[in-house]
Amino acid sequence: WGVAAVILNGQRMTVNTFCARLSYSCAPFVICFRKQNQEAFAEGLVAAFRFFGGVTRRVLFDNARVAVKSGSGKHAIPQEAYAKLAAHYCFQPDFCNARSGNEKGLVENLVGLSRRNFMVPVPRASSLAELNAYLENACLTYREKHCIASRQKSVKELFSSEQPTLLPLPGKPFDASRMDVCRVSPYAVVRFETNSYSVPVKYTGQEVTVRAYAEAIRIYADGAVVAE
Repeated sequence: WGVAAVILNGQRMTVNTFCARLSYSCAPFVICFRKQNQEAFAEGLVAAFRFFGGVTRRVLFDNARVAVKSGSGKHAIPQEAYAKLAAHYCFQPDFCNARSGNEKGLVENLVGLSRRNFMVPVPRASSLAELNAYLENACLTYREKHCIASRQKSVKELFSSEQPTLLPLPGKPFDASRMDVCRVSPYAVVRFETNSYSVPVKYTGQEVTVRAYAEAIRIYADGAVVAE
């Protein structure tokens, strides 16, 4: 994770950048979220696999609580949601040892590289989706045109060798949302965590399903979305 300043819909704010990188080719992927929560972490990793066109057999991550329930390094116990994501994509989740940033130096460098190269000058966008489309294009341009001084081949050449070795994407992407069942109050609102969300009055008194994503809340009744 990193942070960067952006201008969204005319307002300057700080966003969280989820950064992922393939170890062999150094091909990068960057996507922004408003929060560093478990849903954003899972959605970021799912988006990275989609961008790379496959799944690495091993994912190395630090010991942030979005992924680790307890312990660290080889003794880390992953959060249940992360364990489910790993099972869905069939990769081995590994974690860095405490105070060992050198173990993931490539992606640590990507945090600064993306801020200096993709976020200067401060990018302007009307929405987070527009900003992330810009960042995805910047990552594609890097992959297609960049050469790392210490490597004999370009990122593009290395990626062309690496990509076919990735595991295939599953037929259905992992649903990274957090789900709860709530009852609609007499005021036609649903209480989820610290907020109240309006739903159509006709659902007053009924139980509905709430799905929390990194950037959206969707409320379902009878299998259909009734509020977002």
